[in-house]
Amino acid sequence: MFSAVEGSASRNFFYTAVLWMAIGMSFGLFAAVLLIFPDLVKGIPVLEYFTFGRVRPTHTNLVLFGWLSGAYFATLFYMIPRLCGTPLWSERLGNFTVVLHNLLMTAYAITLLLGMNAGREYAESTWVLKLLTVVLFALVFFNVVMTVVNRKEKELYVTAWYMLGAVATTPIIYVVGNQFLMPTNPITGVNDAVVNWFYGHNILGYWFTPIGVGAVYYLLPKLTGNPVWSHRLSMIGFWMLMFVYGPTGAHHLVNGPVPYWLQTVAIAFSVCLIIPVWTVLTNFYGTMNGRWGALKESVPLKFTVSAMVFYFITCFQGPMQSLRSVSAVTHFTNWVVGHAHLALVGTFSFIMFATIYYALPRLINREIWSAKLMDWHFWLSLIGFTLFFVSLTVGGLVQGSDWAANQSANFIASVINQRPFNIARAVGGAMILGAQFLFIYNIYKTATAGSRFSASSAEAGSAMAGA
Repeated sequence: MFSAVEGSASRNFFYTAVLWMAIGMSFGLFAAVLLIFPDLVKGIPVLEYFTFGRVRPTHTNLVLFGWLSGAYFATLFYMIPRLCGTPLWSERLGNFTVVLHNLLMTAYAITLLLGMNAGREYAESTWVLKLLTVVLFALVFFNVVMTVVNRKEKELYVTAWYMLGAVATTPIIYVVGNQFLMPTNPITGVNDAVVNWFYGHNILGYWFTPIGVGAVYYLLPKLTGNPVWSHRLSMIGFWMLMFVYGPTGAHHLVNGPVPYWLQTVAIAFSVCLIIPVWTVLTNFYGTMNGRWGALKESVPLKFTVSAMVFYFITCFQGPMQSLRSVSAVTHFTNWVVGHAHLALVGTFSFIMFATIYYALPRLINREIWSAKLMDWHFWLSLIGFTLFFVSLTVGGLVQGSDWAANQSANFIASVINQRPFNIARAVGGAMILGAQFLFIYNIYKTATAGSRFSASSAEAGSAMAGA
C-alpha cells in the first residue's frame, strides 16, 4: 500500500485508473440506454438509485476524476522523474495518494447515486468530498514539485513546462470555481453560472489539456525516434495556451442572461485558441516527418495520431460554436455533448491509452501480452467513438433545427426525432466500452504473464531533446 519501490506509485495509479474507466464508462452506457428506454428502471425499488439524473453525474465524475485524473497522476509520476533525471520525491506519498484517490472515487460514486448532488456541472460532489479532492491534488502536486526542485537535469523539456503549468493553475481554478473562498456566502443565480463555467471550462483547459499535450510531446519523439521539431514553437504554444484559455468559459452562456461584454470577451478569446492549437499541431506534424510509416506497426502511435486529429476537430469546433450565430442553433443540444466527448474521450483518453501502452511495460519490465488485442482495442475504440461522435453531432444539428423551426410547437416531436441518433450513440458507446474491457484484460495479462522486457534496448532509438 505504501511501497517505496521506484515506479510503484505510477504503476498503481495506472492499474486503478483503468478500473475506474470501466466503471465510469459503464455508467455512461447505461445513461445512453436510459435515453432510449426512459422507463427502464421505473417501479423497480432496487434500481431507484439508477435514474438518469443520478447515473449521468456518476458517469462524468468517475471518468473525469477516476479515470482521466488517475491516469494523469500516473503520467506525472512517470514522466516528470525521467525528464528531471531523478526519482520521484516520495514513492510512499505517491502510493498514499493512490489509496486516497480510490477511497475518494468510491465515495463519489456512492454519494452521487444516493442523490447527494450540489447541482453544479463537474462539481456535483458534496462539500466534504471536494475538500478531500483538494487534499488529493495538493499531495500529488507537492510530490511533483519536490521532484522538480531536486532535479539533476537543469533544462526543462516542454513536457515539464506543460505539466508544471497544470500544477500551478489547477488548484486556483478548483478552489475559485467551487467557491471555497466564500463558504458562508456563496454566489448564486447568474453569477454562479459564470463562476461555474469559469471552473467547468478551465478545468479542461488548465488540467486536462496541458497534461495531455505534454504527454504527446513526450511520446511522439519516443515512438518515432525523431526529436521534437521546434522547441521554440512548443514554448509559443505553451504560453499562448496559458494566456488565452482563462476567459473562455463564458462562451457556454452565450445568448443567455449574462453581460453582453462578458460573452464578447469569451468569444474573442475562444477564437484566439486556434493559435496555440495550430502551433501544437504544426509541431507534432513536423516531428512525424519521415516516420508516418511507423503507424502500421505501432498501436500507441496510432492512438496518439488519432488523438491529434480529434484535437484539431475539437479546437476548431469549440471556437466556432462559441459564435453567437452558431450557438443559437447548437446550444443545449447533443452537439455540445458530442463536443465534450471529442475532447475527453477522442483526444485525452486516446492519449492516455498510448501512454499506458508505452509506460506500463517500462514500469513492470514486461512486454504487452497481446499485440492483436492492442489492435482490437484501437479499432473498436476508433470506430465506436466515430459512430458515437457523429450521431451526437448530427443529432444535435437536427435538434437545434427542430427547436428553431418549431419554437412554439410540440417539443416532444423534437425528442422523438432524436431516437435513431440515441440508438446509434448507444451502439457506439457499447463498442467503446467493449474495447476497454479488452484493454483491461490485456493489461492484466501483461502484468501477470507478459514476457520480460528490456527497457534499455527500447530507449536506445529514442532521440528526444532534453529528455
